[in-house]
Amino acid sequence: MKHVVLILSVAGVVACAVLWGADEKEERRKLASALWPRQRIEQAIAAVDQQYKDGLLSDEAYARRKKMLLERLEGTYEPQSLAVTDPPLNFIQNGSFELINRNSARNRSRWLWWGGWSWGGDYENYWEERPEYVHSGKYSARIACTGQKGRIGIFTPALPAVPGATEYRLTFWAKGEGDNLLFVNFENGASGTLRQKIPAQWQQYTLSGKPDPGKPTFGVYFYHIGAGTIWLDDVELVPVGGKLED
Repeated sequence: MKHVVLILSVAGVVACAVLWGADEKEERRKLASALWPRQRIEQAIAAVDQQYKDGLLSDEAYARRKKMLLERLEGTYEPQSLAVTDPPLNFIQNGSFELINRNSARNRSRWLWWGGWSWGGDYENYWEERPEYVHSGKYSARIACTGQKGRIGIFTPALPAVPGATEYRLTFWAKGEGDNLLFVNFENGASGTLRQKIPAQWQQYTLSGKPDPGKPTFGVYFYHIGAGTIWLDDVELVPVGGKLED
């Protein structure tokens, strides 16, 4: 079996990661399977059925989403939003925020493959399309405080732990306005924290998450806990070392 040796520099330390089975289609299949276990697919099907019943989805949108989920259930779906490259897998689905959910509440996630919640204060999430506020593509994620400060967040679904990984490297682009404060946190299976006031120019940030031993999954949370507005775009997360197994 052929392998690829990757040299990754993290916080000034050079790490050597050996990736076995460099076939892109196979790596994409394994990542999709890990991110979408059968229970999650069945829950998603039930949620889509309920959204359609409640009149939140058009016939076309319902048919498209139901088809995708049934293909996932059968193992025939070819994922398009999973990045499988060399360096390795981007675990973040819809990290560019191009896939939006126009029917969601303003204080919840407006983007597919992201969850969202708010806890006090006056905030709203929205897809941003003004070019000067988009780092790449057509949209970015805009998180704005519209009154009192509190906390609002968006977060990934549970991501599969990678056996042997020494850390998870998260990178993202952000810009801000006003007295904002971004809080990024690895949770529920990994640890790592960043607190940062975001400047008015696009800037890339990097955060390393340390895996918790024995935990099968982990997640990444982005919180806005200040005033002003924060824009996010081009989120990526890759494991350093280790091997994703079936």
